[in-house]
Amino acid sequence: MKFDLRHLEAFVAVAEELHFSRAAARLHVAQPALSQQILRLESALGVDLLVRERRRTALSDVGRLFLAEARRTLEQARAAESVAERARRGELGRLRVGYHPTASSQPFLTALSAFERVVPDVELSLRELPMGVLGQPLHDDVVDVAFLSTLGEVDCGQPQLRMRILSTERFLVAAPAGHALSTQDDAALRDLDGETLVMLGRDVCAFWHDELVSMCGRGGYTPRSIRYVGELGTQLTLVAAGLGLALVQESSRMVRTEGLDYIPIRDADRPVISAAMWRATDTSPVLTRFLGLLPAAAPGQRDG
Repeated sequence: MKFDLRHLEAFVAVAEELHFSRAAARLHVAQPALSQQILRLESALGVDLLVRERRRTALSDVGRLFLAEARRTLEQARAAESVAERARRGELGRLRVGYHPTASSQPFLTALSAFERVVPDVELSLRELPMGVLGQPLHDDVVDVAFLSTLGEVDCGQPQLRMRILSTERFLVAAPAGHALSTQDDAALRDLDGETLVMLGRDVCAFWHDELVSMCGRGGYTPRSIRYVGELGTQLTLVAAGLGLALVQESSRMVRTEGLDYIPIRDADRPVISAAMWRATDTSPVLTRFLGLLPAAAPGQRDG
Protein backbone atom coordinates (compact mmCIF):
# COMPACT_ATOMS: atom_id res chain seq x y z
CA MET A 1 0.00 0.00 0.00
CA LYS A 2 1.43 3.38 -1.06
CA PHE A 3 -0.54 5.50 1.39
CA ASP A 4 -1.31 5.30 5.10
CA LEU A 5 -3.90 6.44 7.61
CA ARG A 6 -2.49 9.97 7.70
CA HIS A 7 -3.33 10.37 4.02
CA LEU A 8 -6.88 9.15 4.65
CA GLU A 9 -7.28 11.51 7.61
CA ALA A 10 -6.08 14.39 5.44
CA PHE A 11 -8.48 13.52 2.64
CA VAL A 12 -11.50 13.13 4.97
CA ALA A 13 -10.77 16.50 6.57
CA VAL A 14 -10.58 18.24 3.18
CA ALA A 15 -13.64 16.35 1.90
CA GLU A 16 -15.69 17.43 4.91
CA GLU A 17 -14.46 21.01 5.05
CA LEU A 18 -14.13 21.51 1.26
CA HIS A 19 -11.57 24.11 2.19
CA PHE A 20 -7.83 23.47 2.53
CA SER A 21 -7.17 26.18 5.13
CA ARG A 22 -9.95 25.01 7.44
CA ALA A 23 -8.91 21.37 6.99
CA ALA A 24 -5.28 22.24 7.80
CA ALA A 25 -6.34 24.10 10.95
CA ARG A 26 -8.51 21.14 11.98
CA LEU A 27 -5.56 18.76 11.63
CA HIS A 28 -3.03 21.21 13.10
CA VAL A 29 -0.77 21.00 10.05
CA ALA A 30 0.49 23.56 7.55
CA GLN A 31 -1.65 23.98 4.45
CA PRO A 32 1.20 23.16 2.00
CA ALA A 33 1.91 19.92 3.86
CA LEU A 34 -1.78 19.00 3.71
CA SER A 35 -1.91 19.70 -0.02
CA GLN A 36 1.12 17.45 -0.54
CA GLN A 37 -0.55 14.61 1.37
CA ILE A 38 -3.63 14.81 -0.84
CA LEU A 39 -1.50 14.88 -3.98
CA ARG A 40 0.46 11.80 -2.81
CA LEU A 41 -2.81 9.97 -2.11
CA GLU A 42 -4.20 10.81 -5.55
CA SER A 43 -0.91 9.78 -7.16
CA ALA A 44 -0.94 6.45 -5.29
CA LEU A 45 -4.53 5.78 -6.38
CA GLY A 46 -4.09 7.10 -9.89
CA VAL A 47 -7.30 9.19 -9.69
CA ASP A 48 -8.37 12.72 -8.86
CA LEU A 49 -10.35 12.74 -5.62
CA LEU A 50 -10.95 16.49 -5.63
CA VAL A 51 -12.04 19.00 -8.19
CA ARG A 52 -9.90 22.09 -7.66
CA GLU A 53 -11.18 25.40 -8.92
CA ARG A 54 -9.95 28.87 -8.12
CA ARG A 55 -12.84 29.74 -5.85
CA ARG A 56 -13.93 26.32 -4.59
CA THR A 57 -12.92 22.75 -3.85
CA ALA A 58 -15.32 19.90 -4.56
CA LEU A 59 -15.32 16.10 -4.51
CA SER A 60 -14.99 14.26 -7.77
CA ASP A 61 -17.32 11.32 -8.45
CA VAL A 62 -14.49 8.98 -7.43
CA GLY A 63 -13.83 11.13 -4.37
CA ARG A 64 -17.42 10.74 -3.15
CA LEU A 65 -17.16 6.96 -3.38
CA PHE A 66 -13.71 6.91 -1.81
CA LEU A 67 -14.85 9.12 1.09
CA ALA A 68 -17.26 6.47 2.41
CA GLU A 69 -14.53 3.82 2.38
CA ALA A 70 -11.96 6.18 3.90
CA ARG A 71 -14.31 6.96 6.79
CA ARG A 72 -15.00 3.26 7.31
CA THR A 73 -11.30 2.45 7.27
CA LEU A 74 -10.49 5.17 9.82
CA GLU A 75 -13.32 4.02 12.07
CA GLN A 76 -12.05 0.44 11.92
CA ALA A 77 -8.51 1.64 12.64
CA ARG A 78 -9.75 3.51 15.71
CA ALA A 79 -11.61 0.39 16.85
CA ALA A 80 -8.47 -1.71 16.39
CA GLU A 81 -6.43 0.84 18.32
CA SER A 82 -8.99 0.74 21.15
CA VAL A 83 -8.82 -3.05 21.27
CA ALA A 84 -5.04 -2.96 21.45
CA GLU A 85 -5.11 -0.37 24.23
CA ARG A 86 -7.69 -2.29 26.25
CA ALA A 87 -5.69 -5.49 25.80
CA ARG A 88 -2.56 -3.65 26.98
CA ARG A 89 -4.45 -2.65 30.14
CA GLY A 90 -5.57 -6.24 30.72
CA GLU A 91 -9.22 -5.50 29.94
CA LEU A 92 -9.53 -8.00 27.08
CA GLY A 93 -8.28 -11.54 26.66
CA ARG A 94 -8.53 -14.76 28.64
CA LEU A 95 -7.57 -15.94 32.11
CA ARG A 96 -7.53 -19.63 32.98
CA VAL A 97 -7.74 -20.22 36.72
CA GLY A 98 -7.04 -23.57 38.32
CA TYR A 99 -7.95 -24.35 41.92
CA HIS A 100 -7.84 -27.15 44.44
CA PRO A 101 -11.22 -28.37 45.76
CA THR A 102 -10.23 -27.08 49.21
CA ALA A 103 -9.19 -23.62 47.95
CA SER A 104 -12.20 -21.82 49.41
CA SER A 105 -10.23 -19.08 51.19
CA GLN A 106 -11.69 -15.58 51.18
CA PRO A 107 -8.77 -13.94 49.29
CA PHE A 108 -9.20 -16.41 46.42
CA LEU A 109 -12.95 -15.89 46.09
CA THR A 110 -12.70 -12.12 46.61
CA ALA A 111 -10.09 -11.80 43.86
CA LEU A 112 -12.17 -13.79 41.39
CA SER A 113 -15.28 -11.74 42.12
CA ALA A 114 -13.40 -8.43 41.87
CA PHE A 115 -11.71 -9.45 38.61
CA GLU A 116 -14.99 -10.35 36.92
CA ARG A 117 -16.51 -7.07 38.11
CA VAL A 118 -13.57 -4.84 37.11
CA VAL A 119 -12.83 -6.42 33.70
CA PRO A 120 -16.09 -8.09 32.61
CA ASP A 121 -14.91 -8.51 28.99
CA VAL A 122 -12.07 -10.87 29.92
CA GLU A 123 -12.99 -14.51 29.44
CA LEU A 124 -12.59 -16.11 32.88
CA SER A 125 -12.48 -19.91 32.94
CA LEU A 126 -12.26 -22.01 36.10
CA ARG A 127 -10.80 -25.50 36.26
CA GLU A 128 -10.71 -27.76 39.30
CA LEU A 129 -7.29 -29.33 39.80
CA PRO A 130 -6.49 -32.57 41.63
CA MET A 131 -5.34 -32.00 45.18
CA GLY A 132 -1.64 -32.50 45.69
CA VAL A 133 -0.88 -31.17 42.21
CA LEU A 134 1.08 -27.91 42.44
CA GLY A 135 3.03 -26.60 39.47
CA GLN A 136 2.39 -29.20 36.77
CA PRO A 137 -0.77 -27.57 35.30
CA LEU A 138 1.27 -24.36 34.87
CA HIS A 139 4.12 -26.23 33.19
CA ASP A 140 1.61 -27.93 30.89
CA ASP A 141 0.04 -24.53 30.04
CA VAL A 142 -3.35 -25.77 31.21
CA VAL A 143 -3.91 -22.76 33.50
CA ASP A 144 -2.46 -19.26 33.84
CA VAL A 145 -2.72 -19.06 37.63
CA ALA A 146 -3.36 -21.80 40.18
CA PHE A 147 -4.81 -21.53 43.67
CA LEU A 148 -3.63 -24.26 45.98
CA SER A 149 -4.45 -25.28 49.50
CA THR A 150 -2.09 -27.53 51.42
CA LEU A 151 -0.97 -28.41 54.94
CA GLY A 152 2.09 -26.92 56.58
CA GLU A 153 4.84 -25.07 54.76
CA VAL A 154 4.53 -24.66 51.01
CA ASP A 155 7.39 -23.89 48.63
CA CYS A 156 7.06 -24.17 44.88
CA GLY A 157 10.81 -24.85 44.76
CA GLN A 158 10.92 -24.10 41.04
CA PRO A 159 12.60 -20.93 39.70
CA GLN A 160 10.25 -20.82 36.70
CA LEU A 161 7.25 -20.36 39.02
CA ARG A 162 6.20 -17.56 41.35
CA MET A 163 4.00 -17.97 44.41
CA ARG A 164 2.22 -15.70 46.87
CA ILE A 165 0.85 -16.86 50.24
CA LEU A 166 -2.74 -15.62 50.57
CA SER A 167 -3.88 -16.94 53.92
CA THR A 168 -3.02 -19.21 56.83
CA GLU A 169 -5.99 -20.95 58.42
CA ARG A 170 -6.39 -23.09 61.49
CA PHE A 171 -8.37 -26.30 61.70
CA LEU A 172 -11.90 -26.52 63.03
CA VAL A 173 -13.96 -29.55 63.84
CA ALA A 174 -17.25 -29.59 61.97
CA ALA A 175 -19.88 -31.26 64.13
CA PRO A 176 -23.63 -31.80 63.74
CA ALA A 177 -25.60 -28.92 65.26
CA GLY A 178 -26.13 -29.54 68.97
CA HIS A 179 -23.21 -31.96 69.33
CA ALA A 180 -21.65 -32.15 72.81
CA LEU A 181 -18.56 -30.30 71.56
CA SER A 182 -20.69 -27.34 70.47
CA THR A 183 -20.87 -26.00 74.01
CA GLN A 184 -17.08 -25.57 74.15
CA ASP A 185 -15.12 -22.49 73.05
CA ASP A 186 -12.51 -24.79 71.57
CA ALA A 187 -11.51 -28.43 71.70
CA ALA A 188 -8.43 -30.65 71.74
CA LEU A 189 -7.97 -33.47 69.28
CA ARG A 190 -8.29 -35.99 72.08
CA ASP A 191 -11.80 -34.66 72.72
CA LEU A 192 -12.80 -36.34 69.46
CA ASP A 193 -11.87 -39.75 70.86
CA GLY A 194 -14.42 -42.39 69.95
CA GLU A 195 -15.91 -40.33 67.13
CA THR A 196 -16.16 -41.35 63.48
CA LEU A 197 -14.13 -39.09 61.19
CA VAL A 198 -15.46 -38.01 57.80
CA MET A 199 -12.52 -37.12 55.56
CA LEU A 200 -11.34 -36.84 52.00
CA GLY A 201 -10.15 -40.17 50.64
CA ARG A 202 -6.49 -40.94 50.18
CA ASP A 203 -7.15 -41.24 46.46
CA VAL A 204 -8.17 -37.55 46.45
CA CYS A 205 -4.81 -36.49 47.90
CA ALA A 206 -2.48 -38.88 49.67
CA PHE A 207 -0.45 -36.05 51.24
CA TRP A 208 -3.51 -34.31 52.75
CA HIS A 209 -4.91 -37.60 54.04
CA ASP A 210 -1.66 -38.83 55.59
CA GLU A 211 -0.80 -35.48 57.19
CA LEU A 212 -4.26 -35.21 58.74
CA VAL A 213 -4.14 -38.73 60.13
CA SER A 214 -0.66 -38.07 61.55
CA MET A 215 -1.81 -34.83 63.16
CA CYS A 216 -4.71 -36.66 64.82
CA GLY A 217 -2.29 -39.27 66.15
CA ARG A 218 0.00 -36.62 67.62
CA GLY A 219 -3.01 -35.15 69.41
CA GLY A 220 -4.05 -38.47 70.89
CA TYR A 221 -7.07 -39.04 68.63
CA THR A 222 -7.56 -42.34 66.84
CA PRO A 223 -10.85 -42.31 64.90
CA ARG A 224 -13.27 -45.08 65.79
CA SER A 225 -13.93 -45.38 62.07
CA ILE A 226 -13.37 -43.29 58.96
CA ARG A 227 -15.89 -42.46 56.27
CA TYR A 228 -14.23 -41.38 53.04
CA VAL A 229 -15.71 -38.90 50.58
CA GLY A 230 -14.52 -37.27 47.37
CA GLU A 231 -15.10 -33.58 48.05
CA LEU A 232 -15.68 -31.01 50.78
CA GLY A 233 -19.39 -30.46 50.13
CA THR A 234 -20.16 -34.17 50.63
CA GLN A 235 -17.97 -34.19 53.72
CA LEU A 236 -20.03 -31.45 55.35
CA THR A 237 -23.33 -33.00 54.24
CA LEU A 238 -22.49 -36.28 56.00
CA VAL A 239 -21.48 -34.42 59.15
CA ALA A 240 -24.75 -32.44 59.16
CA ALA A 241 -26.58 -35.77 58.85
CA GLY A 242 -24.91 -37.00 62.05
CA LEU A 243 -22.62 -39.50 60.35
CA GLY A 244 -19.40 -38.29 61.96
CA LEU A 245 -17.15 -35.28 62.54
CA ALA A 246 -14.75 -33.62 60.12
CA LEU A 247 -11.54 -31.63 60.48
CA VAL A 248 -11.74 -28.71 58.03
CA GLN A 249 -10.13 -25.32 57.51
CA GLU A 250 -11.84 -22.14 58.72
CA SER A 251 -12.99 -21.07 55.27
CA SER A 252 -15.18 -24.19 55.04
CA ARG A 253 -17.86 -22.15 56.82
CA MET A 254 -18.32 -20.37 53.49
CA VAL A 255 -19.37 -23.67 51.91
CA ARG A 256 -22.01 -24.62 54.45
CA THR A 257 -23.28 -23.57 57.88
CA GLU A 258 -26.78 -25.02 58.16
CA GLY A 259 -26.96 -28.06 60.41
CA LEU A 260 -23.35 -27.62 61.51
CA ASP A 261 -21.37 -26.22 64.39
CA TYR A 262 -17.69 -25.32 64.01
CA ILE A 263 -15.33 -25.57 66.98
CA PRO A 264 -11.66 -24.47 66.86
CA ILE A 265 -9.05 -27.16 67.51
CA ARG A 266 -6.42 -25.65 69.79
CA ASP A 267 -3.71 -28.30 69.33
CA ALA A 268 -3.91 -28.78 65.56
CA ASP A 269 -0.24 -28.30 64.66
CA ARG A 270 -0.57 -28.12 60.87
CA PRO A 271 -1.96 -24.87 59.43
CA VAL A 272 -3.77 -24.81 56.11
CA ILE A 273 -1.85 -22.60 53.69
CA SER A 274 -3.60 -21.06 50.68
CA ALA A 275 -1.44 -19.61 47.91
CA ALA A 276 -1.51 -18.47 44.31
CA MET A 277 1.06 -19.73 41.80
CA TRP A 278 1.89 -18.57 38.27
CA ARG A 279 4.65 -18.75 35.64
CA ALA A 280 7.47 -16.28 36.22
CA THR A 281 7.81 -15.69 32.48
CA ASP A 282 4.14 -14.93 31.89
CA THR A 283 3.91 -11.23 31.04
CA SER A 284 0.24 -11.31 30.04
CA PRO A 285 -1.47 -7.99 30.89
CA VAL A 286 -4.56 -9.96 31.93
CA LEU A 287 -2.55 -11.99 34.45
CA THR A 288 -0.81 -8.84 35.69
CA ARG A 289 -4.20 -7.17 36.18
CA PHE A 290 -5.46 -10.19 38.13
CA LEU A 291 -2.39 -10.45 40.35
CA GLY A 292 -2.88 -6.79 41.22
CA LEU A 293 -6.23 -7.71 42.79
CA LEU A 294 -4.68 -10.32 45.08
CA PRO A 295 -3.66 -9.35 48.61
CA ALA A 296 -0.07 -8.19 48.86
CA ALA A 297 2.45 -10.59 50.32
CA ALA A 298 2.48 -10.60 54.11
CA PRO A 299 5.16 -8.53 55.91
CA GLY A 300 8.48 -10.31 55.71
CA GLN A 301 7.35 -12.30 52.68
CA ARG A 302 7.59 -11.68 48.97
CA ASP A 303 6.45 -13.51 45.89
CA GLY A 304 8.56 -16.65 45.88
